[in-house]
Amino acid sequence: MIEVILFVKDFELASKLSAACIDIDRHIEFTDENTDPNHFSKNTKMSIIDLDEKVFASVGLISELRRKGLKIIGTMNIVNNKDALKFRSAGCDVIISRASLVKNIPTLVSELIA
Repeated sequence: MIEVILFVKDFELASKLSAACIDIDRHIEFTDENTDPNHFSKNTKMSIIDLDEKVFASVGLISELRRKGLKIIGTMNIVNNKDALKFRSAGCDVIISRASLVKNIPTLVSELIA
């Protein structure tokens, strides 16, 4: 029962996020830019997107995930207001720095998909 999908290519970030999600009993799945959103599990409730990856930093991807009814957390090394505004208007619920995301993932997940 996949609840959280991760659009992350950075191995270190991916392992930290997956460990944090597993620690709070959330099932995860790694995905990429070639995955068809129609094949996501019906139980998927949230996506976490590494917005520093050019293939994932797409308003189209974020909008498609939003149309699927998913909560969306975007993460960046350094959050800048211009990009944050663009991604929020596309559908991101939260945009947060990588360091804060790893520290606060249990709280964010419980608040967004409790």
